[in-house]
Amino acid sequence: MKKSYGFTIIELVVIIILLSILAANAIPRFTGSSTVEPYTYRAQLIAALRLTQQRAMQQTTPQQQTNTSANITNFCHQIVLDNIQARYGIPDRTDCTVTTFANNWQPDGTGAEVESSQNITFSLVNSIGNAVNNPATIQFDNLGRPLNTSSNSCQNGCEIEISGDENIRIRIESEGYIHAI
Repeated sequence: MKKSYGFTIIELVVIIILLSILAANAIPRFTGSSTVEPYTYRAQLIAALRLTQQRAMQQTTPQQQTNTSANITNFCHQIVLDNIQARYGIPDRTDCTVTTFANNWQPDGTGAEVESSQNITFSLVNSIGNAVNNPATIQFDNLGRPLNTSSNSCQNGCEIEISGDENIRIRIESEGYIHAI
């Protein structure tokens, strides 16, 4: 009886085929980040919405212009979604009528600007499923509930769709609960 010291040709071919199938599926997942990006922006946007909501709940005085004599400033508690340049944030904290971003706008802790190579967009969908025109704003009252403004209808709840390689959503309930769906 002969001793076997190696693999047969059939065993080698099967292993090569299995390794090539595994490599074709696994390597793109490690080298590319396109499937992770929408989830990253969703987590950042949820954090920004919750921060803005908490700021609104902490400031219970009504919105008004800056009172320079008393040195009091009431801030605007809104997030603006700009789908043209794929960014969100607060263009002006003291004026809720400003919904466009300046050319030199820099995102802070409640904003982000997506690089054009990432091909990600943000859009607001109201409670009956209609897309809201750009730019869309989400404002909160002093109880943390979304307000009904001229550029959205989140008062009955709404969703933010983050589109990229995958479409994922954030839900804002009418009571103010913000969560991923």
